[in-house]
Amino acid sequence: MPHKILIAEDEPHIRRTLHFILEREGYEVLAAADGEEALDLARRERPDLILMDLMMPRRDGLEVLRELRSSEKFKSIPVILLTALSDSHDKARGLDTGADDYLTKPFDPREVIARVRARLRIQSLQAGEINTERARVALETAGAAAHEMSQPLTVMYGNVELLLMKMPPDDPLRPLVEKIRQNGDRAIALLRKLQSVQRYATKSYTDRSEILDLERSSTATPDLEGGTGDPEGGTGDPG
Repeated sequence: MPHKILIAEDEPHIRRTLHFILEREGYEVLAAADGEEALDLARRERPDLILMDLMMPRRDGLEVLRELRSSEKFKSIPVILLTALSDSHDKARGLDTGADDYLTKPFDPREVIARVRARLRIQSLQAGEINTERARVALETAGAAAHEMSQPLTVMYGNVELLLMKMPPDDPLRPLVEKIRQNGDRAIALLRKLQSVQRYATKSYTDRSEILDLERSSTATPDLEGGTGDPEGGTGDPG
């Protein structure tokens, strides 16, 4: 699957030239004529890399860059700025704001491709390292949480079962206690998922963050709506 690259450039001839150069190399190319359009495309399409002019209408490149770097979802997208030869101050501001590299206009097509390839290669290596570290942290956190939750859940579940055994069928509080047991079943099912987390997979939580997806990260798939058993893996009375 080809890498997706977003060009954000308000000058039509530069935009068309970059589009041609990148498409010829086999990249999937998106194009925006102003900062607002660039930000919208970046959020919707999540490109693998952005080539962005500093001076654009509606929103300039630095503004778009700040927005991207403030979002957990988009802050890791590599950004190469397009600057004029004399814009040394703007280059410095762009790099300080979070740009990864810059290209000076007028640019050599060979340099464009070389910079893009290098940045995508670095991004791939960094993503691999980050995912390995995230997986390690997720596994350790899930294991620690499961360990800490196991004992109190076992005690709670055992006491609820004991209470139900001693309660007459017509006790007005029995439905409430049964509801507690049902929710205990759900908590135990979730605990088993934590105990069997084997991989790192996430799902969207808010626009700016993601959380561990237990369904995809865990090898356990117990029914959250029912089923009894203790957190240690047995069935029946946990106490």
